[in-house]
Amino acid sequence: MTAFKYGFILAVSLGCHTAQAAPLQAAGSQAPAAQLSAHDERLIRIMARKDIVDEFVSVCGKMYPETRGKMQAPHESWVRAQKQDLDKAAIVMVTHTSREHAQLATKLLREEHQKLQEWARSDLGMLRDAPPKASDCINLANKLDMLPSYPQP
Repeated sequence: MTAFKYGFILAVSLGCHTAQAAPLQAAGSQAPAAQLSAHDERLIRIMARKDIVDEFVSVCGKMYPETRGKMQAPHESWVRAQKQDLDKAAIVMVTHTSREHAQLATKLLREEHQKLQEWARSDLGMLRDAPPKASDCINLANKLDMLPSYPQP
């Protein structure tokens, strides 16, 4: 069985991004706390959400190849709808490259991960302690447009 044997599938993405996003800070060095505007934080959350959903769709497609075609169109449609914010988020990510900003981004990623898990459990009925079924994968892809949005600050 694969890495998400007993965990919720979205944890795969969180683990990957956490390891890449925030290298450990040298002991004893305390840098000033980085700040993000509410606008930048919103954009980073949207990018984190996209990355987590992309990973979920990818892993589901590998687990259940027969679901790929059924997930592709709704997933691509959802990503297209986010395109303007994702383009802005990419610029924010490129311009905020300090370790402190990476730590903030990792914190936002964790929060978004928890929100997506809760949404999948409460609104979609997915189980946290079991891998998703093929029907869960298709259901999530078809309901991406029902994710709570992040309004402009």
